[in-house]
Amino acid sequence: MHELPFSGTPDSHLMQNRLPTIPCLTLLLALLLAPGSEAACLSSAWSPQEQKGQTGTAPEAQSPDSSAPESSDDKLDLSEQVIRDVFAPLQRGFEGHNLYQVSAVFDTQEMPDYSHFRDRLRAFFADYDSLRFRYQLLQVTSNKNRAFAVADIAMEATPHDPSQVTVRRDSQVRFQMKLTPKGWKLVGFAPADFLTP
Repeated sequence: MHELPFSGTPDSHLMQNRLPTIPCLTLLLALLLAPGSEAACLSSAWSPQEQKGQTGTAPEAQSPDSSAPESSDDKLDLSEQVIRDVFAPLQRGFEGHNLYQVSAVFDTQEMPDYSHFRDRLRAFFADYDSLRFRYQLLQVTSNKNRAFAVADIAMEATPHDPSQVTVRRDSQVRFQMKLTPKGWKLVGFAPADFLTP
């Protein structure tokens, strides 16, 4: 015999009469108080065995593991992807004098004359002490795995030699990009000498 959490011991005959009415009372109260939740009330009144055999469960009843995982790129629009993959690392690389980080933004196989660009960039980092790099993304367009971005770029470079003049550049730059398994990579930009004065 099951015990109910009542004070005192009820008669077994009364207990048999009360048990079937509990789901009905729950359902009736739910229908009166929240008319939009009939399906939830009905499923809560079923036994676990009946729920297992049920088909077409509501999406909120499914476990998170049963849905297909979304990639982070699905949540970001094209501009956000380009900022994450290209412009933010490019800014951090220039301001940190980090040749490796700047180089990682480029598709070195696709960019024409990349080794010459890398040598100019290395010399630029050696000549200038402090670098500031600012960008404002104006437009991004894509066609399958290729994209073009137009951005206002402002760069200020303070030389190691105090007798030299600080270099300031502000220009609209057009970037060509390719989508790779590691995200968007630069394959070219114009004007070609902007990033290495």
